[in-house]
Amino acid sequence: MELLKNRNTKVFNSPLEMGLRTLFLLSACNKPCDLQRLVYYDYILLHSGDIPTGPISIHPNIPFRASEILVKRELIKKGLNLILSRDLVKLNFSDNGFTYESNELTAPFLKYLDTPYANDLLRTSSWVVDYFGNLSDSELELYFKDKLDVWGGEFTKESFLRGNTTI
Repeated sequence: MELLKNRNTKVFNSPLEMGLRTLFLLSACNKPCDLQRLVYYDYILLHSGDIPTGPISIHPNIPFRASEILVKRELIKKGLNLILSRDLVKLNFSDNGFTYESNELTAPFLKYLDTPYANDLLRTSSWVVDYFGNLSDSELELYFKDKLDVWGGEFTKESFLRGNTTI
């Protein structure tokens, strides 16, 4: 019984969850992705409903969700390290930095995940890559900079309610 008490049961935002979501995204991509692109893709994967023509979001539209982008980078790195340690993705080195891509084990591994959540991740990952895959890194960054105010609008509204703003 003592063994169960000391066990780490955290799943949400764990390296395992982040690694699995990243596997779905890399499987849908037809080119290597750098870490920042994966951060953006992961946000869209979970909150696709923030995009006007996007599918219903997989995760709830919680207030302040745009701030997730600020903390995802380190979490996704840990997830990538986990899936790299299991040889489920390929790491590329170049003058421009590190990129990640699926390999011959990615798709067969994902076929073992057959749940409604996994099916949503599979379907939405394909949509994310179809919708945003042709954008350059700088275009994707500009898109996010432009939309963060909309997705993070709760910050602005809250500051008006608290009287923490000057006009």
